[in-house]
Amino acid sequence: MTTIFPRVKHLAVLSLSGLLITILQPSISSFTVETAHAASNECADGIDNDFDGFIDYPQDTQCLSLHDESEGPTGRGVFLRINDGLEVVESSGHITYTIGVRTEREDTRNVDVHFFVPHQTNLIDASNAGRKVGDYVVWRNVTVYPGTERKLYVNVSVTPHAIEDLLIVAEATSEGEKAIDTTRVKESSLNKSRLRITVSDNKKFAEPNERLNYTIRVENPNGPAQKFRLRSELSTYLVFNSASHQPQRNHRVLEWVEQEIGHNEYREYTIVADVERETPDNFPLQLTASIADGHAKDTTQVYTGVLDSAFSVTVSDGVDQATPGDLLTYAINIQNRTNKLATEVDVNNALPSFTEYVDSSEGGQWTGKNVRWEGMTVSPHGQRTLFVTARVRSDATYGAKLRNSVEIRGQTAVDNTGISTSRVGKGNAQQVAKNTSPLTLRKIADRSEVQPGDNVRYTIYMRNNSNRAFNNIEVQDRMNRAYMEVLGSEYGQIQGDTLRWTIPVLAPGEEWSVEYTARVASFVPHGIELNNVVSVSGDGMETVSLNERVMTSSMNVIRNLPPTGVGFGGIFVSITGLIGALQTIAQRRKLLI
Repeated sequence: MTTIFPRVKHLAVLSLSGLLITILQPSISSFTVETAHAASNECADGIDNDFDGFIDYPQDTQCLSLHDESEGPTGRGVFLRINDGLEVVESSGHITYTIGVRTEREDTRNVDVHFFVPHQTNLIDASNAGRKVGDYVVWRNVTVYPGTERKLYVNVSVTPHAIEDLLIVAEATSEGEKAIDTTRVKESSLNKSRLRITVSDNKKFAEPNERLNYTIRVENPNGPAQKFRLRSELSTYLVFNSASHQPQRNHRVLEWVEQEIGHNEYREYTIVADVERETPDNFPLQLTASIADGHAKDTTQVYTGVLDSAFSVTVSDGVDQATPGDLLTYAINIQNRTNKLATEVDVNNALPSFTEYVDSSEGGQWTGKNVRWEGMTVSPHGQRTLFVTARVRSDATYGAKLRNSVEIRGQTAVDNTGISTSRVGKGNAQQVAKNTSPLTLRKIADRSEVQPGDNVRYTIYMRNNSNRAFNNIEVQDRMNRAYMEVLGSEYGQIQGDTLRWTIPVLAPGEEWSVEYTARVASFVPHGIELNNVVSVSGDGMETVSLNERVMTSSMNVIRNLPPTGVGFGGIFVSITGLIGALQTIAQRRKLLI
């Protein structure tokens, strides 16, 4: 007995312990899971747990990330860096920039990257088929893989007349993110010789047929009075026009012989050359100048388009505070400050976190991350307004900021809207756009689809938003008279395919509108698109963009289909009723049999 009881006692204790463990194990497991879940949720509670100034997100299990779908300057998960590895660079020196692009997302990203070429440099080349567009090198659809930095390279040469101690500032942008590198210019060892030489036409870009004025400057800051020989050569597509100090000329080569310069003096020589009419776009025009002590070179790129720096862009939703569920319409206003027609203009709008895409104007494409417009045109000295609408999500965190960013040709604009319990603002985006555009012109049809023989009611609306009057206004509405017949119009005169109205004056803030009815011909083929184009002109509208003065209304012709206005529900009800009637007839036939 003495040997048995101790074992029984131990077994009882072990059994009791096992029972306790069995009983407590679900609670312990539950506690562990709940604790882990709470720790995970702490990073997704809409609070800045890591104190970095941005809201945390679910994937950040330790609350340490700086950027995610709701954090960071744009919340796009793109990181940029740019570096040339230099603190200083000599004039006439060489710089190689490395642009690094990373993504924090788990999926592969395709992004556009822009590199601003500093004004004190000339572009030599760019890797990965980077294309020079105005002041920028542009890479389209650069693929960035998770966990790997995608590198792009740009080589530039520093101009010989780069001013000492000034900073060369290079900038890279992508998806609204920016990175900057600065390098200080120091005096070139070449310029420390007894004579210094520089050449410049003070331009980075030129057009075919343009006249360029080059200035060659020879300085003698250190040495005694001396003689020198100056030689200059024009590149292909530069046609000599004239030069100062009567040089000897041999085709494209100019020489000034037996030139004299005193101590601490300088001599300037000018060359006037014309850019040939057939010069290819983006061709680098070069003019070199040399003396015994050194040489200098100036490069001017031929560019026939509108420079990126000529654009300006603004964006606003007209709202300071929004609430979950609100619809926000952003007005993107693009201005072209030159007298050239801007074509192939791409616009990229990154919607804020906590929003859902709803709609966009003029064919804006939703990519799942951004809204993009490609190949847009902007009139000379004109502007163009695009709209994108988004809904504030129901899970939007109060106190957070909705940051909408727009990028166009390297220019960016941002609109910030707070999330609150009430909507606060002075109006919507259309009102903002109306205040920025000097003219509002609308052409509205009462339907988007017609059948042959239908009547269509058109309304033309115009408002003067400027602070000056428009005089002698002519409104022209063009249509295809082969397929459409005007039944009646207020004061309009029909001339061929055009309806015309004349307005003596439209004062600031004044509105004008007119309505008319047109009948669609009975023989119009199915699928034809009927377009009506309305345009206005008049005194005082010289600076109004062509896009603002011309509006198009279109509708499709359909045959053998329900007329416009019958929705899918109506069609479904009709089909359901027909099927029900057929079933009833079939059942009756069975009973009769």
